[in-house]
Amino acid sequence: MATDTDFVVLYQELGLDSGCSLDAFRQAYRKRVGLLHPDRQGAPDNAAKDLQRLNAMYAAAMEFHRRHGRLPGASQAATTSVLPPIQPAAMARREQPPRASRWMLMLLAIVLVGFLVQSMPDSGESVSPPTPGSASLTKPTASTTAVPTPRVISLGSTAQQVRELNGEPVSGWEQRWEYGPSFVEFRCGLVVDWYSSPLRPLRTDTEHPPASTDKLPPKNCKE
Repeated sequence: MATDTDFVVLYQELGLDSGCSLDAFRQAYRKRVGLLHPDRQGAPDNAAKDLQRLNAMYAAAMEFHRRHGRLPGASQAATTSVLPPIQPAAMARREQPPRASRWMLMLLAIVLVGFLVQSMPDSGESVSPPTPGSASLTKPTASTTAVPTPRVISLGSTAQQVRELNGEPVSGWEQRWEYGPSFVEFRCGLVVDWYSSPLRPLRTDTEHPPASTDKLPPKNCKE
């Protein structure tokens, strides 16, 4: 009687040879189990015993395959596909980006930095002119020399300083800038009067300028 590890008998019973694939081996085993199952109509009298012996040989064959990576009796070269090991140098080449891509990334970074530098505002640039509706308000300029912006407007403040403190006027003309109910008046580009309304206060210390003429425009002013 054949033992549980008599794989020659197992192959003969399954109608296979030792060089068959694992899928074909399993399929033939399932088909044989169906024929030997005791519940099958027309099964032989010794079907249960033969099925037990078949299961034991199949289990031994599958254990052999788990340990050795091939079915019993099959040549290792025919049943095992071994991929060549990846050399470290090849792995490094696969991990590193192509040299052309690195140069493209560097060039893109340089262009981006240049664009950001050009788009940064220059601290020495003058404030942009008002909107087209108030283009006539840009005339009062007493001097082109950069003057530090004071904390509040006062008599003699320039139009540029008023703009930096209070922003663009809502309406008016070159001698009078209106900020809602508040206003600022100029002569020769210098502040000579204002009114700071509580509804729209200006950047001033007082509602009206003090009664002083120390900083009024020079006598040669024609306005």
